[in-house]
Amino acid sequence: MTRAIRDPALTGEQRAMLAGDRGDGAALAMRVIVRLARALGADRLIPIDSAHVDGCLFHGQVGIDLVERLIAGGARTAVRATLNVGSLDLLHPGVVRGEPGERADARRLMDGYVALGAEPTWTCAPYQLPERPAYGRHVAWAESNAIVFANSVLGARTDRYGDFADICAAVTGFAPLVGLHLDENRAGQDLFDCSGVPAGTFETDVAWAALGHLVGRRSGTRVPVLTGLPGGADEDRLKAFGA
Repeated sequence: MTRAIRDPALTGEQRAMLAGDRGDGAALAMRVIVRLARALGADRLIPIDSAHVDGCLFHGQVGIDLVERLIAGGARTAVRATLNVGSLDLLHPGVVRGEPGERADARRLMDGYVALGAEPTWTCAPYQLPERPAYGRHVAWAESNAIVFANSVLGARTDRYGDFADICAAVTGFAPLVGLHLDENRAGQDLFDCSGVPAGTFETDVAWAALGHLVGRRSGTRVPVLTGLPGGADEDRLKAFGA
């Protein structure tokens, strides 16, 4: 049976943004979020506390086209937005291999995201910044290891937001209510009992990365639960697990 596709129910504020009350840039961003919600089957949108944006990494002209169209339309981030790594070392641009035009485009893209109001953090690990999402709060994060850390260590709630959806969530301040934002999708589905792992194994840093690799391969898109781990694992080891 084919599922009927319908638009999410929007609040007055969201409808006004979609109609252009906050400018053409915000309207474009809201159209993207509404279409994403429609594709995912979300009934409504939810406000988010922050976004972590991966679209600042240069992959081609389309990235520049989007960010500069948002800027031209007067868009600004509505919530705190941190930036993932870019394609250029801003402190040592000369060491980056590539054509001069590509390096210039990478810088143009990175500057564009800062112009939208995003923080020039340039990190894959926004959870190591001083301001972090609180338990149970909704965010829209890209970057796979950051998503794992936010959901599993911090107890915040984020689905995986790819390029362009991430900045549109930051500009609108909203994300679709689907996936790991919902209680029912956060229940454990695969149990990994680690109590039988030989003593001392988890005293080595590499064990945590290996465990993450194993759990990821075995669980796929299912939600894993781990028991029997030693207490007191520091955040660098949990970072390695998620990465």
